[in-house]
Amino acid sequence: MPRGISAEHRAQREAILRTAAHAFAERGYLSTTMAQLAERCEVSKSLLYHYYPSKDAILFDLTSGYMKRLASLVDAVEALGLPARESLAELVRRFVAEYETSREHHVVLLNDVRFLPEPERAKVIGLERRVVDAFARLIAATYSIDVKQAKVLTMSIFGMINWTFTWLRPGGPLTYPEFGETVVGLLEGGLNEGAARLKKMRKPSR
Repeated sequence: MPRGISAEHRAQREAILRTAAHAFAERGYLSTTMAQLAERCEVSKSLLYHYYPSKDAILFDLTSGYMKRLASLVDAVEALGLPARESLAELVRRFVAEYETSREHHVVLLNDVRFLPEPERAKVIGLERRVVDAFARLIAATYSIDVKQAKVLTMSIFGMINWTFTWLRPGGPLTYPEFGETVVGLLEGGLNEGAARLKKMRKPSR
C-alpha cells in the first residue's frame, strides 16, 4: 500500500505557505520568485520544488486553504442552529476575528487569485461564492428580501470588513472584537447602534 503524507512533510508545506503568505503580501505575487521563497524558507530551491512544483501551486494551496477555513466558519455557525439574525451577527464576529490572525492570507486572497490558472482560480472563486451565498441567505431570511437583493447587502458587509488590513492592526487602540461588534451594531441599528456598541465595549481610559 502507498504511504500517506508524513506529519513532517505536512508541517514543512505549512511552513512554506506561511512564508509565502508574508512574501506575497509584502512584495506581490508576480514580484516574488521561487528562489526568494527558498531563501526565506531557509531551504534550497530544489527542496522547495520537492514540496511544491510551481509558484502557482503554492498560491493555489494558500488561497484555497484560506477560503476553506472561512467556509468552515460558515459551517460552524450553521451547526449552532441559531435564528438567521443571530447567525448573521455571529458570522460577522467570527470573520472579523479570523482576519486578526490571517492578515497576509487575506491580502493574498484579495490581490492575487487573479494570477492563478483558470481551473484553480475557478475552484477558489467557487469557495468564495459559497461563503457569499451563505451570508446572502441569512440576510434574505433576516430582512425578508430575495437572495438577489440580499447579495447587494452582502457585498456591502464585505466592503466594511474585508479591507480592515489597510487600517486595523492587532494590538492597536481598536480591537478586532470591538470592530466586529461595531459592524453588528451598524447592521442592526445603523450608526447610532454601531456607536453605542463600540462605546459599551471600550474600557474607559485611566
